[in-house]
Amino acid sequence: MLKELINNFALLTSFLFFGNLLLRKYERYLEKHRYIHRVINGLMLGLFGILLMMAGLWIPGDFVVDLRQLAIIVSVYMGGSVSGLLTTLIIILYRIYITGSWTEVSLIATVNGIMTLAVSLTFIREKILKLSKWMSAVLGSTVVSLLATFYVASHPHYGSIIIFTTIKTLGGLFAYFMMHHIKKTERAIHLLEEAANRDHLTGLYSPRAFDALFEEVIHTSKTTKKPFGLVMLDIDHFKEINDTYGHLNGDTVLSQLGILLNRESTTRAYPSRKGGEEFAILLGDCDIEKAAGFAEKIRKAVENECFLLNDGTIISLTVSIGAGSSPVIASRFLLEKADEALYEAKRSGRNRVELAKP
Repeated sequence: MLKELINNFALLTSFLFFGNLLLRKYERYLEKHRYIHRVINGLMLGLFGILLMMAGLWIPGDFVVDLRQLAIIVSVYMGGSVSGLLTTLIIILYRIYITGSWTEVSLIATVNGIMTLAVSLTFIREKILKLSKWMSAVLGSTVVSLLATFYVASHPHYGSIIIFTTIKTLGGLFAYFMMHHIKKTERAIHLLEEAANRDHLTGLYSPRAFDALFEEVIHTSKTTKKPFGLVMLDIDHFKEINDTYGHLNGDTVLSQLGILLNRESTTRAYPSRKGGEEFAILLGDCDIEKAAGFAEKIRKAVENECFLLNDGTIISLTVSIGAGSSPVIASRFLLEKADEALYEAKRSGRNRVELAKP
């Protein structure tokens, strides 16, 4: 029995680990399609429940104990009621398939699954992992399973009850610590990714992150058939600021401009620092008119802003901006054309917006 229990824990580890890797691979897509995410969770964990049923353990009293309820609990945690319901239905249908028809055993298994789902939804909220709540759901589902199993077995004895409860509790604890470890690891990875993707001075996306975002926006635009915009801007006479006030004050100005760009950007805008005093802002679902309007809004915001230096001196800035949109300009040429428009704005007197030409 110990060997079978270890095999169950190995199955839990493998499924949770590799399932999490798969979900992370398509994380950006699934975040935008949450219903699909819940359905996929439900299907995957339904199959997981079937595997756990197949790996059941024989215990004294000649009946099998398995960890299928954990699949339902994990499903509720990962995807809420939709995911949990789908997982429960898959497990119930498989149990009916094993029986071969609708029997008393099938009915008890159905009630067991539904009650486990109800207990899980009572104690566990989606993406909130607390040991007390988790174990309440595990112990609640264990009681439900005990009642269902011994209703069918008819003559339970204390040894079987102790073994049954121990296996269910150990399985629940093991699953919790696996989920806790995965969540902790994910949080650390997200922090590292965020640090790598952000410019340390301005808090905007880094040049490397901009390149990745640019590819993603192009892909989204092709998929949705919606335009996207690009705004390139450069601080006018920034060298004079560095020469007059020093590079530390130059960094202070860049930092404050980063705050301004974040403040003025919409939810579909991705402001980045391209390098030095040059910045780029990607605009999702944006035609040329919207790009021009957004660029002008940024220009005015910078012009009207007061920038505070380290010694308390207040200075004003202006920026020159180039703006363009795809598909008016082919996406592969948009960065180059917007950059050309930026330098045209500089040649034409600065503190102005120029539109990229196809």
